[in-house]
Amino acid sequence: MKTFDLQSISAYPYEQREKNVLYQGETFKTRIIELKKGEKLPPDEPCEMASYVIFYIVSGRIGLNIDNEYTEAGKDQCVISEPGNHQMEALEAAKILGIQIQKSE
Repeated sequence: MKTFDLQSISAYPYEQREKNVLYQGETFKTRIIELKKGEKLPPDEPCEMASYVIFYIVSGRIGLNIDNEYTEAGKDQCVISEPGNHQMEALEAAKILGIQIQKSE
């Protein structure tokens, strides 16, 4: 068992995103994400996610585009997405907990 204080954890830049993994099990991976207002993740083109992802917004507000379906979410809201092409943008500076459900083989 591990406990994480999501408010106090800082994230590394996108280029060092593997350092943002808080915990990884056999079937899931958790990562902390921080974005400045207007910043996109990934910065250029959407990324293809082969698995389900849960985004819990710790602070701020984001816009999330998954396969050209758009939604917005703010502090203490959660978005659960199906596999697809993902891109998010910070509408306000934001901290997000991402939980990637890994496909079983």
